[in-house]
Amino acid sequence: MKKTLFILSMISFLVVANEEKSLFLNLIEDNEVKHADEVFILSYLAKEHKLQMKWDIEENYYLYLSSILIMQGDKNLEFKIDEGNIIEHEDEFFGKTQIIRDSLKISLNNVINIEETKVFYQGCADKGFCYPIQSKDLK
Repeated sequence: MKKTLFILSMISFLVVANEEKSLFLNLIEDNEVKHADEVFILSYLAKEHKLQMKWDIEENYYLYLSSILIMQGDKNLEFKIDEGNIIEHEDEFFGKTQIIRDSLKISLNNVINIEETKVFYQGCADKGFCYPIQSKDLK
């Protein structure tokens, strides 16, 4: 009888330990910080002095509209928003601001030299993690 109770106790312990391990691993995976390039996927097309840019934004992440900056040298280039899911947002750091979810498409005219163009942007995860400002050189 003691052997049976001991075996049942050990089986119960192993089952509970395995479930706790699984719960612990799930917590680690849930708190995984992905690289900014994985959650804010930037693509662009340059054709005849026109530049079109698109961000595909992973679910549960967002970009700050006010953080998007496109520069050539020390000149700030104006862009037009072609399409985007722009939402009013109350931010603990920036107050009332606009964020973009899902995707954003913008266009710029009169872009003379694409190789000298640099793009800046910043975003966050809904879990509370914010990325530093990202910068990309277009080539």
